[in-house]
Amino acid sequence: MGSERDKKEQSLFAMPNILSMLYFLSGAMLIASMSLAGGVPLHLGLVGALNISVSYSLTKKKKRSLYIAIFTSLLNLTFGFIILTALMALFSPIMEEILILMGVAAHMALSAILLAYVIYARKTFS
Repeated sequence: MGSERDKKEQSLFAMPNILSMLYFLSGAMLIASMSLAGGVPLHLGLVGALNISVSYSLTKKKKRSLYIAIFTSLLNLTFGFIILTALMALFSPIMEEILILMGVAAHMALSAILLAYVIYARKTFS
């Protein structure tokens, strides 16, 4: 009984589940920021929807999730690099901009970790 409980706790905090939860939160925040901006930046909604689909596909571990995760990670890294470049060009030491920079940097780190994980564990996706 103790080993079943350990397996359940271990599986909840396994790398795919943590990445899945973080990607779901990231997608929800991107869609919320698109909504708060008046719906004009449609690319935020697209990237947010892709993040939510990656979150779902990581839990199911289908063959297509490998390709979706790689595509979304590369898209997120490109998207984050462009945002960081634009924000650094217009940088002023305001707390709001510093928090945005930190959030984008964290999102890029999450995307790089997901890309590395998917490439490393590609045999588990069947």
